Amino acid sequence: MTEKVDLNPIIAKILRYGVVISSVLIALGTALLLAKDTPSGFPESINQVVSEDYGRPTTNFHELLFQVTNFDPLGIITLGLLILLATPVVRVAASVFLFALEKDWKFVIFTVVVLSILLFSIFVVGPAEAHAR
Repeated sequence: MTEKVDLNPIIAKILRYGVVISSVLIALGTALLLAKDTPSGFPESINQVVSEDYGRPTTNFHELLFQVTNFDPLGIITLGLLILLATPVVRVAASVFLFALEKDWKFVIFTVVVLSILLFSIFVVGPAEAHAR
């Protein structure tokens, strides 16, 4: 008989670290944003952001990497938000491996289906809807 692996501490750490890292990045980016003068081209209101970018992909990963390495406040905040959004997906992916370690194949299959739906929604449905606008 196989020994049961306690999934709760592992899952809790993934969620905790994801939230802490994203919170630190968002706080750092906000502090940097408040410390500098408003850059030119910076949106004046949330309405301006929504009217210009609603429904379109707004993150170019090469540009994001450039922004983060140059301590651009909006790039750092964006990275923090992406980590926060990715945390539940990473939790589901980790669950696949943890259930496989337990040899609980029924839950491996269920979790792979959930992970597939999540990834399909992020990488296929989202971009398809953004390009349709």
